[in-house]
Amino acid sequence: MKNRGTPFAEKDETKADLVFNRIHLEFGGANKNPKLADFVIRDDIDLPVRNCIPMWVLGMGW
Repeated sequence: MKNRGTPFAEKDETKADLVFNRIHLEFGGANKNPKLADFVIRDDIDLPVRNCIPMWVLGMGW
């Protein structure tokens, strides 16, 4: 259980905000573009759409 991975801040902010197990994540609101990230975590949506995940999903999985 404790070896799930370690999150790292992305050195190049043009790619993503966070890297977790080689998955690039971008956090933001309504006008956030995915840049080169694999997924965008947004706080203004209720349902997942394409590569955008609602922020509440992270809280439910905690």
